[in-house]
Amino acid sequence: MPKIVDHEDRRRELAEAAWRVIIKYGLDGTTTRLIAKESGYSAGVLAHYFESKDEILLEALRISHENIERRVPEVIEGREGLDALRAFCLDVLPTGEQQVRETHLEMSFWSRALVNSELLAVQRAESSRWRRVLQSLVEAAQRRGEIGDFDPRVVAVNLSALMDGLSIYALLYPDRFGKPELVRMLDAFLATLAPTRPLRSADGNAGTNTDGARSARRRPAPAASLRTRRRS
Repeated sequence: MPKIVDHEDRRRELAEAAWRVIIKYGLDGTTTRLIAKESGYSAGVLAHYFESKDEILLEALRISHENIERRVPEVIEGREGLDALRAFCLDVLPTGEQQVRETHLEMSFWSRALVNSELLAVQRAESSRWRRVLQSLVEAAQRRGEIGDFDPRVVAVNLSALMDGLSIYALLYPDRFGKPELVRMLDAFLATLAPTRPLRSADGNAGTNTDGARSARRRPAPAASLRTRRRS
């Protein structure tokens, strides 16, 4: 009796093998021969499921994003507001072995997307989707009064850019941007989003400046654009 093949599982196996090869050799160094060897199947089997290297990369990225999506509920479970936002960001940053592999794959995808319109369209769609997740977490923190009256979309874009930049730094300069430094940088940014509050004197009254006017302690914004108010 012939063996029944689950084609979806086989395709996933091959994509995960490609992921491991890409991380080890880089996208340019990845060949169908290496992927076939890593997967334990023949090059003919690989060609049956994927027509090109870009198609393999796209499938590997899809699997990577599925893995992240499955982790998100676990990561933020029992957390709310700013705590949930911070936990999500830390899980996306390359602070663990799995996250480092995911970041390697993302970076390989970025470089390829610049010269492939189909991959670029996927990259734009995925980037927009993750920013919406960030924005929803920012808005939840604002409703709890933990983030100031900033434009939540702008905060999400700034935060996304920060995480992308830190992720690249972590891969290029692991000796200087290990997990403790990534955590410190993220927390420093999040601290700038806190609502402004009046500076209190020892007797509990609002402080005054030398001209007798009430003074307020203001935290620096991460970027001038963050001060853009939400549209009504």
